[in-house]
Amino acid sequence: MKNLVLIINEKNSYGRHLGATLLSVLKNSKEKWKIFIIYENLSEETKVKLNAIVKNYSSNINYLEISKSDLDRFKVGKGTHLSSIVFARLFIPELLKSEEKAIYLDCDIVVLKPLEELYNRDLNEKSIGVVLDGQKDQKSSLSRLNLSLDRTYFNAGVMVMDLKRLRENGKFLKAIDYCLNPDRELQLNEQDALNIIFENDYMINDIIWNYTHGNSEENSYKESEIGIVHFTGDIKPWDCRSYSPYKDLYWKYLNETPWKGFEEENKTLRNILKRELVKFKLKTRKIRYALKGKR
Repeated sequence: MKNLVLIINEKNSYGRHLGATLLSVLKNSKEKWKIFIIYENLSEETKVKLNAIVKNYSSNINYLEISKSDLDRFKVGKGTHLSSIVFARLFIPELLKSEEKAIYLDCDIVVLKPLEELYNRDLNEKSIGVVLDGQKDQKSSLSRLNLSLDRTYFNAGVMVMDLKRLRENGKFLKAIDYCLNPDRELQLNEQDALNIIFENDYMINDIIWNYTHGNSEENSYKESEIGIVHFTGDIKPWDCRSYSPYKDLYWKYLNETPWKGFEEENKTLRNILKRELVKFKLKTRKIRYALKGKR
């Protein structure tokens, strides 16, 4: 079995979002998965629903609770939609002590291709395999952290992890120490710390394996070419205000889970009109870029 890790604090209905992500993995995979769900709080009702999803795919779930006191030590970056649960991913190598490799996914993701294709990639003696942020986002993050613009900056929402190597080099433990330093302000939390600690110790995978908003603005891939859609940012596909062209994929998978029947959040006429205006502006901007490139 291959190892898949997800983390959750069941605030803001993230149980059902995890369910959609999990189903998208299993439906598109040809492999059996050993699933680890690291949680701060998770209801028994949600566990029953998640177990119901995996039982038809010859996979199993291991629930690993992380204490609130462990997470409360961390300071969440100002101005983000994130919570302290994001720091739980720094504990993965130690929580999965008997495993040598795993792939980690955020819960605002849908997987469209067999995940084992990414899992099986050779890490070329690197500790993790990741996908870079879009060029604009990379430049912004490097500048914010006062790092050289010659470096690259990756998104930590999808990571292939050599757990054995990580336990040996202790780099996730170093990232924990880095995050706990009270003199440091990390707007993107553990993702900033990982980029600083790992520097050149990561294998860069193709952007189709973490197709973020930034990557989709700078590239044009057909849906059939994309391996993972990652709904980054504070407005998610379950929100009426989302203008992601892939939001229907989230609803497709959600409606095949025990959570089917939910409706969009924040659905008002005002939000619908604002969303359509943004979509129109983005479409015209892409047309202008395309015409400019032909000159």
